[in-house]
Amino acid sequence: MSIRSKIKYVAITFGMFYLGGAGAACAQPAADFYRGRTIQMIIGTGEAGGYDLSARLVAQFLPDYIPGHPTIVPRNMPGAGSIAAAEYVYSVAPRDGSVIAIVQPTFLLEKITDRSRKYEPEKFAWLARVDQSVVMGVIWHGSPAQSVAEATQKQVVIAANGPAGTSATIPWALNKMLGTKYKVVLGYDSSANMGLALEKGEADALGSTSWDYLETKREWFSEGKATIPYVITLERFKKLPDVPTVLELVDNPRDKNALKLMASTSTVGRAFLSTPGVPADRIEALRKGFDTMLADPKFAAEAEKRRLGVDPMRGEDLQKIVADVMGQPEDVVERMKEVTRPQL
Repeated sequence: MSIRSKIKYVAITFGMFYLGGAGAACAQPAADFYRGRTIQMIIGTGEAGGYDLSARLVAQFLPDYIPGHPTIVPRNMPGAGSIAAAEYVYSVAPRDGSVIAIVQPTFLLEKITDRSRKYEPEKFAWLARVDQSVVMGVIWHGSPAQSVAEATQKQVVIAANGPAGTSATIPWALNKMLGTKYKVVLGYDSSANMGLALEKGEADALGSTSWDYLETKREWFSEGKATIPYVITLERFKKLPDVPTVLELVDNPRDKNALKLMASTSTVGRAFLSTPGVPADRIEALRKGFDTMLADPKFAAEAEKRRLGVDPMRGEDLQKIVADVMGQPEDVVERMKEVTRPQL
C-alpha cells in the first residue's frame, strides 16, 4: 500500500470512528434525557373544563411511568378552539420530547377547512388517548325552544368558544341542514364559563359540551334545569341510550357524511401529542409510559374519584386515525366546510 493510500485509509477510519462516537453521543438514552428534566404540558383550553381536568390528572401520574421520572408542569393556552396551542406546539416548542400537549380534536377539522393553518396534524407524534371525547348539546329550561325541531321556529342563543369548536360548528351546520335559528355567541374560553352563561341567563343552550363537565352538573338534570337534545358521536352514547346522535337528525346522505367527519373527533378524543421530529426512543418511552399508566388500577380509581372517564387508545392507533381523517374525500370536506362556515 502506498503512503498516499495509507494516509487515505487512516483518515477514513478516523472519520468513521469520530462520526460513530458523535452519533452515540447524540443518541442520549431516554432515561438520561428525562432524568431531572421538566416536561411542559400545553393544555389547549381554559381551566376547570374536562380537558384541563384530564390533563392535570395525567400530569400528576405520568412521571412515575416515564424513564428518568421527569416533572410535568401544566400550562393552559386557550384560544380559538385550541388552534393557538396546536400552532405553538408545531412551530415554536422544542422538538426534543420536552413538550407534550392536549388539544381539542376539532383542530383536525380546522386544518381541513383552512389549509393555511400552521400545523400538519398527521406530523405530530401522537402519544395516547386517555378518553374518548363524548360531547353533546344542552338546552336550558328557560330556552324559547326545547328541542332541535322547535329551534327551526324560534331563535336560540348558543354560548360557544371559538369558531373551530363543535360548540359553534354543530349549531351552524344544523342551521344550514335543518333551518334551525341558532345564534352563536363566541368568546367563552371553557366549559365552566359556558355553563355559567346558562345559569346567568346569557345563553339559552350549548352547541356542545363534554360529558365529564356535565357529570359535575348533575343537579341540572335532577332538578329539571337542562336537557340533552343530541350527542356528537358516530354511535349512541352508552350512558344516554335514548338520546339520538347528531347524524340521526338529518336524512340527506351528503349531510350525514359531513356530520360523520365532524363526529369522528370524538374518537380522537382527549389525546396527547408531542412535536414533530422527536427522537424515536423518546416517543417510544412516552407512549409506553402512557400505556402503562392507563392500565394501572390506581390511575383508573383516581379518575373515577374525579368523575373523569378512561377509555384508552394507543398512540400508534391514533396516528393511523389522524392520517385517515386528514385524507377524507374532497366532496365530504367541501360539504363540511360549507355548513360550518361562521354565521356571525
